[in-house]
Formats: sequence, C-alpha cells, structure tokens
Amino acid sequence: MLQLKNITKVYKTAGAEVHALRGVSLNFRANEFVSVLGASGCGKTTMLNIIGGLDHYTSGDLVINGKSTKDYKDHDWDVYRNHRIGFVFQSYNLIPHQTVLGNVEIALTIAGVSKSERRRRASEALKRVGLSEEMHKRPNQLSGGQMQRVAIARALVNNPEILLADEPTGALDTTTSVQIMELIREIAGERLVIMVTHNPELAQEYSSRIVRLQDGLVISDSNPYTEEEEREEIAKGNAQKQIPLEEASSRQEQSQGKSKIKQKKEKKEHSSMSFATALGLSARNLLTKKGRTALTSFAGSIGIISVCLVLALSNGFNGYILKTEEDMLSANPVQIMETTSDVEAIMSGMSEMSQPDITRLHDQVYVDSFLTNIAQGMQVSNNLSEEYLNYLEEMDEDYYETIMYGYGESLVDNLYTTATLSPIVADQTDKKETKNLSLSALKSAYVDKLGQMDTETNNQYANLVPLVSYLGEVVNKIPGTADMQDDRYLQYVQSQYDKVYGEWPKEKGDALLVIGPRNDVTDLTLVQLGLLEEDQFFSTLYPEWEMDYEPYLSFEKIAQQKYTLYYNDAIYTRNTSVSPLAPQAFNYASELPSLDVKDGNGVEVRIAGIVQLKEGRSYGCLKNGLNLTEALVNEYVQKNVQSEVSKYVNGLTDSNAMLFATNNPTLQMLTYQEQMAGGVNGTYMATKRSLGAVDTISEIFIYTEDFEMKEDLLSYLGEWNDTHGTEEQVKWSDPVGTLMSMVETILNAITYVLVAFTSISLVVSSVMIGIITYVSVVERVKEIGVLRSLGARKRDIRNLFNAETFIIGLSSGVIGVGVTYLISLGVNAILGALTGISTLASLPFTSALIMIGVSVTLTLISGLIPAGAAAKKDPVIALRTE
Repeated sequence: MLQLKNITKVYKTAGAEVHALRGVSLNFRANEFVSVLGASGCGKTTMLNIIGGLDHYTSGDLVINGKSTKDYKDHDWDVYRNHRIGFVFQSYNLIPHQTVLGNVEIALTIAGVSKSERRRRASEALKRVGLSEEMHKRPNQLSGGQMQRVAIARALVNNPEILLADEPTGALDTTTSVQIMELIREIAGERLVIMVTHNPELAQEYSSRIVRLQDGLVISDSNPYTEEEEREEIAKGNAQKQIPLEEASSRQEQSQGKSKIKQKKEKKEHSSMSFATALGLSARNLLTKKGRTALTSFAGSIGIISVCLVLALSNGFNGYILKTEEDMLSANPVQIMETTSDVEAIMSGMSEMSQPDITRLHDQVYVDSFLTNIAQGMQVSNNLSEEYLNYLEEMDEDYYETIMYGYGESLVDNLYTTATLSPIVADQTDKKETKNLSLSALKSAYVDKLGQMDTETNNQYANLVPLVSYLGEVVNKIPGTADMQDDRYLQYVQSQYDKVYGEWPKEKGDALLVIGPRNDVTDLTLVQLGLLEEDQFFSTLYPEWEMDYEPYLSFEKIAQQKYTLYYNDAIYTRNTSVSPLAPQAFNYASELPSLDVKDGNGVEVRIAGIVQLKEGRSYGCLKNGLNLTEALVNEYVQKNVQSEVSKYVNGLTDSNAMLFATNNPTLQMLTYQEQMAGGVNGTYMATKRSLGAVDTISEIFIYTEDFEMKEDLLSYLGEWNDTHGTEEQVKWSDPVGTLMSMVETILNAITYVLVAFTSISLVVSSVMIGIITYVSVVERVKEIGVLRSLGARKRDIRNLFNAETFIIGLSSGVIGVGVTYLISLGVNAILGALTGISTLASLPFTSALIMIGVSVTLTLISGLIPAGAAAKKDPVIALRTE
C-alpha cells in the first residue's frame, strides 16, 4: 500500500546542508499500527511529513498503491492529503473560531462534499470518538483529551487510508493518553496508522510494529513487510480459496480492471474550497475580532463617504438643474423661426473670425470687424415651406404636446379696452377722462405720464421709464387652442394650470388671465391691460400722495373688463389728403368712440377665467397677462390679410415700408430690432407681419413635457436635415437646453476634480486594509498549516484571505453608503432651510451600488499581496508556528 524507497531529505539553511533522512526504505501493510521511535532530530517527523505530503523528499521515491509520486503536481498532493491521509497532531491544531462540528467538517468542505452530507458524516465521526454532546462548543471550551478526540474525528471524517499521528499523547496526562491510544488502536484495525512518539512503553503496548530511526536511518524494524511476504500472503490466500488457474487469471484481469477504475476514480477526486466556504471561515474569524473589524471597516469607509458625498451633491444639483430645465420646457418650447439666431455660431464666432495674413502686417494694426463677423455667423434664415409644415403635421403625437404657429402678428395695436386717465400733469387729478384706447396707446400714455413727472419727486423712476417700452408682451396666445373640436384642446394648459376663477375658454373670444402663485400680477401688466386704475397705480409709486387704495383687485372686477379685438379696416383709414405713397397714407386710430362690434369689424374678448400654475410647478406654457385663443388670432390674421392697409403695405417698397412703420406705435420698436436682424428687408417684412398682412407662418413653437419626448422631437427634426440639402435645412433654437448643458458641463468638471481629490483617501484606505490583511495572515499562520494538511490548495488559502478583504471591503462600502445617506439628510435639512431646495444631496441607488463595488474591488486589490504571501507559506513551518 505504501512504500518508501531510499528516501532522502536535505535542508539547506544558512549555506549549510542538513541531512534529515539519509536513505529510508520501508514498506507498510494496509492495516497495521506502526510506531516510529527515535531521539529528537533523528528524522521521525520529517518522515511523517513526507508520507503525509506536507513535505517533499529530496531523492528516492514514495510509492502509493503501486504508483510513484515522482511526477505528482501540487494538485495531486492536495488530493492525496484530502482523500488518503488523516493527520493527528500533538498540539491538536484546531481552528479556534470554528465550532467542534465546524473543525471536523472542514476536511469534507475542502473535498467539496454537500452541506447535508458534511453534517451527517461529521456528526457520526464525533459520535464515534464520544463527543456528540460537545459538537457546538468552541475548542477553548474543551479539555485537552477532548480536543485531541476532535482532531482524531477530523482526521477520520474523510475515511482516509492512512492515519498519521505526531506525538498524539505528548500533551496529555497518563489516563487521557491511554484513552487516546485505545482509540487509535481501534482505528488501526481498519487502516494503516503511523505514529511518531517518544514513549517506548506506549509503543510496545499498543503498536503491532515498531520502527526505530537514528540520524536519518532505519536502525530496526520489529515487523518488516517485504515483497516476498506480500507474494506469500497472496499465494496463501489463493490456495485457501482453491481458485482454479483459469479463474485466478480471470480474477487477476478483474482486479486489474478494478485497479483501472480506481485510478480513474482517483483522477476524478478533487480538493477545493468554494469561495462561499472561504467567506464563512473568514467571517467567523473576523467576528472573533469585532472591535478591530469594525474600526477597520469604518476607516476604510472614509474614502467611500468622501466620494459618495461628492456624487450625492453632484447628482442633487444635476437633478435640480434637470428638474428646472424640464419644468422650463413648457415656458421655453423648441422654436423654429423664419429668421433666427444660430447659438452655436455665436458661441464659436470669436474663434472663427477672419484671420489676416500676419506676415503682411509688420507695424500695422489689423481692424477686425467684430460685429460683422458675429452677425454673419449668427443670422440664419429658415425656409418654412409647405413641405416642411406637412412634415411637422405628420409627426407622431407622442413626440410633442402641442404645436403653436405664429405669423409675426402684433395684437396690442388692435386690442382695445376702456381706461380712465388724467392729463399728463400729475396734480390735476380732477380732470380724468374715460377713453377707449388700444393697449399700445394705453401703454404709451403711461410711459409719457411717467416721463413728464416732476423729476425731483420721480427721480428714482424717471431713469427707468425708457425700459418700460422694452417689457414683454402683455397679450399672448394659448397653446393648443387652434381647433376647439380637437381632442387635445386645452389639455396641455390644463395639465399645468389650475382655474381659480371663471371657466376654461369655450369660444374663440374667451381669454385667460394668468396670475402668480400668490395671486399676484405686476402693476405694469395690470395697468397696460386697463385693469388697474391710474390713482391706484401711482399710489404705489408716490406714497406721499396719501391716496387710500388697497393693493388688491377682485376677480369679479377683473372679469368685467371689456376688450375688443378689431380688424385693420376698423382702425386704419386712408388719408386722402396726402399722396398714396406718403408715409401718412393711412391714419391709425389709437382711440375709438366705443368698443362695439359693427358689421363684423372685430371680436369681443372677455376674460373667461383666471388661472395660476399648479402647486409644485415653477414654469408654464402661458405668459403672464392676457392670453387669447389661437383660433381667434388665426381668424384675425386671415381677416387682416384682406384689409386695405395690408394691401397697401404689400405694395410698398422696402424704404417706404420703413417710413410707414414710424407712424405705428408697435412698428416703431420693430424697426430697430428688425434692422439689426435683417436690415431694410427685415423691417419691411416685420411691418407686414405686425399688421397681419401676411398669412404665411413665420414662427413655430413645439411644446414638450419631458426630456424623453424632447429627444424624440429633436431626433425627428434632425431627420429632415439629414435627408435634405443645405438650402432646405431648418435650424431650431433651444436656448434653455443650451444654457443648461453648459451648466451641467461645468458642474461635471467640478465633480470630476472633487472625485479625483477625494479618491486619494480611497488609496490611503486601501493601503491600510492591505496592512491589516497582512497582520491577519501573520495571526493565522497555524490555520494555514492546518488547512494545507487537510488538502487545501494554495488557491484556497489565497481565496481565504481574499474573502476576508472582500468582507471588509463590503462592510466599508455599506458603512460608507449608509453614512452618506445619513449625512445627506442633515445636508438637505440645512440647505433646504437656506435655499428652499431640500434635495440638493441625493446619492442615486445605482451610484451607491457602484461605490460598494469600488470599495470591494480596491480592498481585494490591496489584499492580493498578503493573500499571495499566505498561499506561499510552507505548511510544515506553518504548523510549527505558535
């Protein structure tokens, strides 16, 4: 079964050679109890370690079941120790953080036996050695004899063919030694037992064979087993059974066949420890050092906390920006204009300016036309052809909420209301007159009144008067109201606004007044709409006038205000006293005798409802002030196209159109703006569109609800440009998206820098964990030796410590993420009180998982060197370590 053929073992230490074995040759029977005696240093333990596969011979051969071990690899020795050998040590070598049952199970665990089978076989082994009642105790709760019984049970649980015992009674008293020897002798009846001992009395009493060593040589063998004896036993056995020659030959063939099957079975046997098992062993070891483990995990989490806080703040700010941008989508739709500004060209205009030939300049200064270069790049003309408009109409309704078309019309010149005004002089308050004025005329009246006030009393406002003319329109359109029969009519508006008074528009002449979240509207808006009395307006500016007005308007009073939208023929009349080509060819009536509609010359407009944004929203699709239906405005444009003044303007030259514009309050502003945008021709077209003299679409507003919808929309718009030539390209503007993108880019850059800085703490934590893992390796050297003696591979030992770093890394990551969430609560509470935004620190769950993964990865990397060092430990030296 086991043969030692001229085994030698030479150790090299400090340049010298130590010959532990000098040529040992021994044959062992399958069932016998062999005691090896000899003085200290004679080579007993070395021979035992070589037989057990813990140490390797220098020369000679170890033959197991007729197979030489000269070509054994590490894997073969691991399998051999796990399946063929059982070790019993003098110092027991139990793993302290495992229970008795766990210590016995470990050999089966390494062999890959299932949990239920492990439990059953380990329990039976403990029962055999008389410890069935102690299996759930720790080794430090047992006596010396009991711990040695556990070691024997561990050695037997895998049913090995050979039991190796190194001074099994050396640390026991006489009574306990006898009990252990009786147990070993019982075991020897089933298998080969080789025991090293210094006690010749025990060897004589219990052993069936005694081998004595001296200076690395066998000097005596009380019962040697030779090959001749083996042949005689086989022949004797055959003779007793009287096996015919043919049958003997057949049985020999069967035996050879079984031997081949056994060899195949041996090849299938393996020794491996699963990572889950390594995790369990490491977890139990870490639990025995709870304080150190907790401190290490927390120290390792500091870097994770730092990075997580940066990510939480970055995500919170990004989320706030995105939420703000999404909220602003309704107030800032994607715009497609007949003439628009190319934002990208503006942004890159500085770098794309014309570059002079510097070699020709010498001592001259090149005059670079900044405005020309910028203007050439920023102005884009879009061809809003019928084909393109049809393309938009065919767009999937899931890509947008509503589309609103504009014609460049101005409504304030044609929308009239009633207002009571006093003359320009401020102290003549008793001479007020009630007039029916256009909103543009009403605005001009207040601008003139403010401008001509006593500069001493109005100094703080006089400087602001010119700015009033540049304020936004107070009359706008309601998106999604072009067709009252459409299923989506008003849906988009109703999703964003609550009606606080009146009703939603049902007729084309119904309008909505938009008020703020606190039921507020600016005085300038109200006064331009004729809703605020003159005295009440000025009382807010001049408290010294001591006029008793509360800063409130009732909904009922607002709803009673009367408006009329007149067509051009009702307010523009031909001036027959001048030449048809003169700028004054038509007179504009800024004041009317009444607001009655006669012969279909206009439409009465009423404030049907008062609305405000739903709670939680900051932006909506409606502009502050009065909002008319698209249906009314579209009809207004169609009527005005046929008006006399429209026909007149359509026949003017560009220069005469500019002169005509100077007589119109609204067109006076358009003149300068359009000149900057498109020169004379731009002013000419602006004049016609302001009058409603052109019914071709000049502006398109496409409203979306969220980013996903917006992305689909932009993708659809991009498909047109991808399939059409340069002249048919249509550019759109998305100013909010461009601005927010710049903010996000800056914020991301800051985040990357902060993460880079805070990552330094991660590196420091990783180095520290590597040091702690190395300390753990030093503390668990004996455990390494025990596991190797039970058949654990180097890879298993490496995994054991990798599992330990995995647990610490996982704990650090979880602690870091948990602490981050707790800190985020405090940060949000503080920032919420300061800014009103309570979600500026928000760590996404995905980022939390990633950071836990980063923590685990870094700790695994930091533990690679200590784990590798543990795997390289010599098992013989490891077992001797205290």
